[in-house]
Amino acid sequence: MLKYFCPDFRIKSLYDLSPKWLKRNGYNKIVVDVDNTMIPYDKTVVGPRMMTWIRHMHQQGINVALITNNGGDRMKAISRQTQLGCVMRAMKPLPTSYKKIVQGMGGGKILFIGDQLLTDVLGAKFAGHPVVWCQSLGGPEHWITRFNRKIEKFIANRLISSGRMPKERVL
Repeated sequence: MLKYFCPDFRIKSLYDLSPKWLKRNGYNKIVVDVDNTMIPYDKTVVGPRMMTWIRHMHQQGINVALITNNGGDRMKAISRQTQLGCVMRAMKPLPTSYKKIVQGMGGGKILFIGDQLLTDVLGAKFAGHPVVWCQSLGGPEHWITRFNRKIEKFIANRLISSGRMPKERVL
């Protein structure tokens, strides 16, 4: 059961994920969770450092797309600002939206990145894709996320104590 919550890789932030590592490991497509992975949950504008990271990925031949359980004008604005495709109201961890985004990207070897074990990691695992667990950016969170974090902490501790949780590193 715990295997569905165990990420394949673990990083501190998106900035620890390099195009060189992605290419060396056969990935030219990544799907990034938005809230508290890419930008804080309460922000509507993507910062210049993240915009530079996105541009760098594209310049190096890495196709980036977004996935989120949220929707509405905020998410449309973020998708427009970043010029990235975005699956909104994804209902993670259900695999339907993962399949939709994979089809939209033309299939192939795609790496998913997110900050929650119970949505991002579990959803990618259900859909049969590798996943990177990223530390949350912190700050305000939806009440459901705050509840999930308590369960997530328990699961993470079990994975760590069993030796199954990958060590956090720069990729």
